Amino acid sequence: MRYPPEPWHLRGSAVISVFRVPRGLVPSGHLPAGARLITLAGNTFVAVAFVTYAPGSVLSYDELLVAAPVWDRGSPAVSVPQIWVDSESSRDGGRELWAIPKQLARFGEGSSIAAVAVTGGLRLPGGWRFAGPTAQRLDGRDVRTHAAMSGRIRLVRTGWLIPAGGPLGYLTGRTPLVSVALDDMRLTFGQAR
Repeated sequence: MRYPPEPWHLRGSAVISVFRVPRGLVPSGHLPAGARLITLAGNTFVAVAFVTYAPGSVLSYDELLVAAPVWDRGSPAVSVPQIWVDSESSRDGGRELWAIPKQLARFGEGSSIAAVAVTGGLRLPGGWRFAGPTAQRLDGRDVRTHAAMSGRIRLVRTGWLIPAGGPLGYLTGRTPLVSVALDDMRLTFGQAR
């Protein structure tokens, strides 16, 4: 096997910004049959995250992703229309286990996808936990699983540099509604079968 079996237990840090985007601009080929993007007045709200999974994780790698809220099987879920990683094992595992459309990328200076700068930081009290279902479609295969994430949250300011001609060009020039940094992050993705 080229990647670890599920569930994946990961730890690290993340920067997450939420953008309001016209529904028609958000890719939808990742949605399972019957699922639809959740919209408000013709817009959906996507989270763009840059994540570093550190040693102590089942795999160590960096990741840039877009996540969108969806209505699936009568309840809310999260779906990932776009995602890049710098690990072949992560790419292969994400695609084969959960139908997440991971692609390989290099991050850092000169990235053709996106870069983010973070300033400030107002720590919110306590620890935070988020958990729920995910819903994906890739290569004609629908996969639903579960994710749980926890950590300490700081409200931050972000400056995203997103090339207009790149795969995230629909976010170019948009200002995030809110941005947070997630420290001491723990993520469990997938379910043991």
